[in-house]
Amino acid sequence: MVISGGDVTGINNFVFQISRLAQAEIILFNGGIPGLLQNKHQAISPRDLVDFSIAAIPIMSSGRTSRKLTAPEYETIAKQLKALHIDVLIMAGGDGSLQFLHHLSEYGVNCFGVGMTIDNDVYGSDYTIGFSTACEQIIKEVAKLRNTGRALPGRVFMVELLGGFCGELTLQSAIKSNADFALIPECQQTLSELAGKITARLESQNSVVILCSEGYTKEYSPGFQGAIDTMIKQLEPKIGVRIRKSIIGYSLRNGDPTCEEIYQGTIMAGEVVRCIRSGMRNKAVIINSSNKPIPIDLISMQKRLVDTEGHHYKLARQLDII
Repeated sequence: MVISGGDVTGINNFVFQISRLAQAEIILFNGGIPGLLQNKHQAISPRDLVDFSIAAIPIMSSGRTSRKLTAPEYETIAKQLKALHIDVLIMAGGDGSLQFLHHLSEYGVNCFGVGMTIDNDVYGSDYTIGFSTACEQIIKEVAKLRNTGRALPGRVFMVELLGGFCGELTLQSAIKSNADFALIPECQQTLSELAGKITARLESQNSVVILCSEGYTKEYSPGFQGAIDTMIKQLEPKIGVRIRKSIIGYSLRNGDPTCEEIYQGTIMAGEVVRCIRSGMRNKAVIINSSNKPIPIDLISMQKRLVDTEGHHYKLARQLDII
């Protein structure tokens, strides 16, 4: 088992469920894809997996790589896994991580992948591990801002969230937290239109809470923060009210996993184990819109954006959030 990319809460449970359902020995690789290449592995006991299954403290470390591996490096990983008598490599991560698995499978390694990112932007999947817990952190933040707005009426708050070029985290958390507006890359608004909505909302509420995706202003590159600085500078003169800002960054990756997080990770693990036992090879498991786990070919994995024909987008339109 290896995780790659941004860390998330909920992965401990997924590993535990794989171990429990498969009744298999689990070897963890630390450090993501670079850790695989460096053969940084450790065994973990079922006793520890149970104890950490719903804990926020990670049982393994992730890692990133900005380059594509060479053929000799893929060969090295395959030889190392064979030497360790590993039958199946399971990786959790984003689209890049799952594309890596597809290439590794060409070297004789039986690879399975699942989506693991708070951005919830894996193509074909309606849920990725870490997403529910990230939404829960945002709900708590909006609730605190509402309380402040009740004590000091007339406030406008803007909160910047992670998500890259995909607005799924911002969109769904805005719906679930009753935030007033969601600024997502897939649905741009004019400044005048947004300013008019904010002013109108302030007339009937103590506060206005705006959630802004870090990619909304198109300035985003990995590690960038500050989209709300651009938005605030342009919006304040139009509404005549100071906008208070918050940036919720990497803390979204952690927190006590929600019940939904545990459930989704469990059904993903169950499907991975079913596929392995049935003799399938080299698959990614996604969660469809009916909340069913489905195996697909690894080569299919790529990023996705908010579905502008989907339920969440249409609901946000109906609620006048976007």
